[in-house]
Amino acid sequence: MSQEFTLMGDIIRDHGERMQNMKRYYPFFRLAKNSLEAYGDGQFKDLDMGLIVMAVLRFFIEENQFKENSVTYPMYEKFMASFLRRECDCKLSADEAKELIQYIFDKLCNDGRPFIYTWYDPVKKVNVQERVKYIDSRFDGDTLVYFITGDAIEFYLDTKEVKDESKITTEQLLLEKMLRMNNIAGALDVVRRINGEVGRLMVRRDEVVRLLAQNIFAGTKALDEFSQSVLSWFKEEQNLFTSNKDLVDQAMIQAENDRQKSPVSQGKAMEEAAYTLEDVYLLDQELKRAMRRHGQLLSACTDLCRQADAMIEKAKISRLRNVFSFDDFFERVTSNDCVEGLEAFVKPLLGMNLHKTLNLYQLDKLLDDKPEEEETGERVGKGVEENYVYSDEVVLHRIENNFNIFLKVLFEQLTLKGQFDLKYLNHMYEMKFTEDVLKNSDYFSFLIHLCQKKHYDLDHIRRHQDTFLEGAMTAYLNGKEHMWEGLAFDLEFIPQEILTLKTGVQISNIRFQVTKGGRDHG
Repeated sequence: MSQEFTLMGDIIRDHGERMQNMKRYYPFFRLAKNSLEAYGDGQFKDLDMGLIVMAVLRFFIEENQFKENSVTYPMYEKFMASFLRRECDCKLSADEAKELIQYIFDKLCNDGRPFIYTWYDPVKKVNVQERVKYIDSRFDGDTLVYFITGDAIEFYLDTKEVKDESKITTEQLLLEKMLRMNNIAGALDVVRRINGEVGRLMVRRDEVVRLLAQNIFAGTKALDEFSQSVLSWFKEEQNLFTSNKDLVDQAMIQAENDRQKSPVSQGKAMEEAAYTLEDVYLLDQELKRAMRRHGQLLSACTDLCRQADAMIEKAKISRLRNVFSFDDFFERVTSNDCVEGLEAFVKPLLGMNLHKTLNLYQLDKLLDDKPEEEETGERVGKGVEENYVYSDEVVLHRIENNFNIFLKVLFEQLTLKGQFDLKYLNHMYEMKFTEDVLKNSDYFSFLIHLCQKKHYDLDHIRRHQDTFLEGAMTAYLNGKEHMWEGLAFDLEFIPQEILTLKTGVQISNIRFQVTKGGRDHG
């Protein structure tokens, strides 16, 4: 429940800031959609207004920011005339070009009015209107000049991502700065962004695998890009994770010392220290989660390289085979609208020679062939039966053996200790059968079947079975009449306690309690 409350709090608290960042994208999509369809009876609807918007913003950044010049309308008009002629291949007269350029400029300036971006504020429970401009104007003496706004500059810079640098590395450098400045809240936001980036890279890795399976050439290209932008940064990212974890540990120790040094009389100081310690603890947990997921990403990328090598090798072999795909040929002929290709495909089929003949050599061989005078049949032995083992029988036998192992350890510990939890039981499984036992799928199947009931009485189960697991218990107890006689136990589920296995799998804790038949442990 606390996790759900924290999630809802993050959504509501961060929504306003996210909408503030989104507002600078709104004018672009307003301009790019249907801006030129209504002009000139739609003859310029094929012009890409998105390209034009980006070109004009780049022009203003060049003049305003780099050259520190004021932009007048004639300067803009000269630039647009050259851009439309060279890049958009618009062959217009001087008057037509001026009218089109003026129409585009009015659209960019929204006829002098700001673009209105409306969003709902969940904190204030009201609709908020944001006013956004890409190009604004002012008088410089007697001359009207135009300039680009800060929102437009941020939008233009955001649309060009620098892929040569790892986002995780950049965020970790920012995290180090936040930690050295004791900005715990800001550091927590940075770590959450790192977690989001790791998740994005994991999804991208899966997309590369699917692309390799569909199109080996496009998949190889995507793999090269993924390797250059992700795999080459792993070592540096892991080093930064280690150094930042040391800083978080130091902050944890410092926060704990500050809370212990706070005098009892200064209740407010004690509360502030406790709050700081809680923030550092949340940061530590989030950073551990990021490091664990980053390690999983490294393993997944290592598997990706092996999968890619196998797929590429398989594709090389298949390309060497002499195979003709009728479906691919027909699709290419149809897409190219090539009648000659269809003729070349059909013509050999129409001229087939359906009259079959045998050459003289084959006839002579048939005449000279002397079959054996008597055919010998196959001898079948008497009383020989072959036993066939089907795949489902093999699986059932494996499950039965594994369940017997799990039940034996469970019953032994119930008899010896009387009560314990799932964490202790997992430890006993690892001690007896190594830690690989918790990677076995039958272990999770055993837990699912075990959690179907909260009470088990072995004497009752011997006489009547309600579930698949009770049937497995009965099969295990056959021949052991006095070994577990009178044993009964309860299961108490503890959903608030989460156990994380070494494989990264998370399961809820369970407490086991003997009700009769075990040792009395008080």
